[in-house]
Order: sequence, then C-alpha cells, then structure tokens
Amino acid sequence: MKLKKVLTGSALSLALLVSAAPAFASSPGHTNSDSTQTKISTQATKDSFTIDYLHRWDIPNTTVKNGVTYYLKKVEIIEGFYRATFEGWIN
Repeated sequence: MKLKKVLTGSALSLALLVSAAPAFASSPGHTNSDSTQTKISTQATKDSFTIDYLHRWDIPNTTVKNGVTYYLKKVEIIEGFYRATFEGWIN
C-alpha cells in the first residue's frame, strides 16, 4: 500500500515537472528586435517638517510647500502647543 502511494506521488510530481518545463525554456538573455527600452526615473525621497499650532482645530490634514503636498502624520502636545508633523515625497 505504501509503495503504491509513493509511486503515484512520484508519477504525479514528474508529470507536473515535465508540464512546467516549457516555462523555463526561454533564456534570460533573449531579446526581441521590437522591444522597447524602459525609462528609469530617480527615486522619490521622503521629507518631513513640524509646525507648532495654538489650537488643535487649526491643524490642516494636508499642506503644500514648494509644490509638494505634505500629509499630517502625527500631533503631539509639547509645552502647551500642538506640534504637527507633516510628511511628503519629493521627486
């Protein structure tokens, strides 16, 4: 009984391996004559800054600085002021 299970399992795994062989047949160095080049841009960098506010309701969810949109990430109460931290991505 155990031998029958081992032989059946081996036959099934061999069949799966053989059926997947064409997927691995193409070489990684193969190039098409009509392929296009992709443009690579620089990676965006994360920037953050803090602003102190007197009241919590004065803090906006987003703000724009130098053409970059910054999003509110955290608010802390420090020495009676609300310190808002904004983060954004610069291209």
